[in-house]
Amino acid sequence: MKRTLALLLTFIMFNAFTINNISPDDFEKTIKEMPDSKEKVDMLNNHVDKLLKPELTVDNCKNAKAFALQAAKIAEKLNYKIGMARSYEQLTLIFKTLDFQIQYLKYKSKAALVDRGEELKKQKDLIEKQNEDLEKQKSDLETQNQNISKQKADIEKQKADAARIKRELELLAKDNTSNKDLIAKKQQELAQKENALVQTSGQLDVMKEKAEMLANQNKMLEQDKKIKELEVGKKEVEIKSQKLRLYFLLSFVIILLFMAGILFNLFKTKQKTAKELSEKNEIIIAEKRRSDELLLNILPAETANELKLTGKAIARDYSMVTVLFTDFKDFTLISESLSPKDLVDEIDMCYCTFDNIIEEHGIEKIKTIGDAYLCAYGIANDIPENNIHNPTRVVDAAFEIAQFMKEMHEKRSAEGKPFFRIRIGIHSGPLVAGVVGRTKFAYDIWGDTVNTAARMEQNSEPGKINISSVTHNMIKDQYNFTHRGKIEAKNKGQIDMYFVDSKKKSKAENNEVEPSSSLAQS
Repeated sequence: MKRTLALLLTFIMFNAFTINNISPDDFEKTIKEMPDSKEKVDMLNNHVDKLLKPELTVDNCKNAKAFALQAAKIAEKLNYKIGMARSYEQLTLIFKTLDFQIQYLKYKSKAALVDRGEELKKQKDLIEKQNEDLEKQKSDLETQNQNISKQKADIEKQKADAARIKRELELLAKDNTSNKDLIAKKQQELAQKENALVQTSGQLDVMKEKAEMLANQNKMLEQDKKIKELEVGKKEVEIKSQKLRLYFLLSFVIILLFMAGILFNLFKTKQKTAKELSEKNEIIIAEKRRSDELLLNILPAETANELKLTGKAIARDYSMVTVLFTDFKDFTLISESLSPKDLVDEIDMCYCTFDNIIEEHGIEKIKTIGDAYLCAYGIANDIPENNIHNPTRVVDAAFEIAQFMKEMHEKRSAEGKPFFRIRIGIHSGPLVAGVVGRTKFAYDIWGDTVNTAARMEQNSEPGKINISSVTHNMIKDQYNFTHRGKIEAKNKGQIDMYFVDSKKKSKAENNEVEPSSSLAQS
């Protein structure tokens, strides 16, 4: 037994020495020849630890990578959880050093997810079995020790008997030489006792050897038990640490996902709010533009801006404004022959055309009163006093209005339908303009100039443009007129009036006409 134990210890030491000192080529050859097993995984993991142990450098990691991958593959094949976890941890360090982030994260997560509880349970069961064997061997050792003690007591008794017989023999030899038979008998008894003592001593030596061997086995078992317990404790700590890391990792991921969800919802809400706000702003801008356009349709730009800013508009005096009045001759008579809808449609068509014409000439529409249309030039903007007022825009617009009404009258007459004929009156002079009322406010003009323009229209003729002498003096060099003399105007007395017949041609136009006239005469 002692020899067997010595051989076992020598084999273990030899294997440890050869594994730790084997050359790289011999190690690869040995590993290649070995079948896939847990021992092979452990040898590969130990070799990787040896390669990484001196210093965690890029070159060492490159050399160790293939062995760690091989160990992981075999461990996965055998479902060897401890080997898998160990290989994954080694690969995590290797790929982190090599800066391979994807592989690093892959094996880090794998290491965190490996459950090594089953392997630890097996190791715990093995330790418990070893403890049972150890207790049994301890019991055997105690029994052996008791037997040894008993043998020692017997030896001591036999020694005492042998000593007593020796003393008796010595006394017999001194007292009487005739007692030879008795002496011989005693000597024979002594020899037997000594033989028995020798045998007992031999048995005692054997039992001591067994006891010593059992003690050594107990000692080795105790050491192995402590090593196993340390390994199990270490692995339990590692498992708890990995579970804790996994818990924190999962918690972190959940928190990140939760925060991402909140941020995404905030972003979507903000985006939706921004979109709604943008749409509302567009609606507000469109409505503001529309209200501004409606306001500008009612008021001059300056007055509209003043009303928007202050909520009110101050009436203004204008030193020179040209006012145009129109109305339809025989309006009451013609309106009786039309349905209300047709009448409104005809008036709307006429006034829309008038609006377009005066807008092109920069004239401000004031209002319509039944069949009368009132507009003025010189109030759309503040005209400085040193600027000369020019009524030609109003006269040109009046010609276009008269031409449109003439064409429409001819068209309706050809269709056998009644249509209006227009009278136009123009006068220039000072007036006051402003906004009146608090609700449904209206822009209007007041003064003698407005009344005089109305008298010019009332004393005009269908299709004619009747102007006052004041307006005539401003434009007399640009148009051809028919002087009508002084005509009685209601509440105004005698007033000089003029029909504007046509616009005078420029010198360039006269030069173009003269050759064609001479050519025609020839």
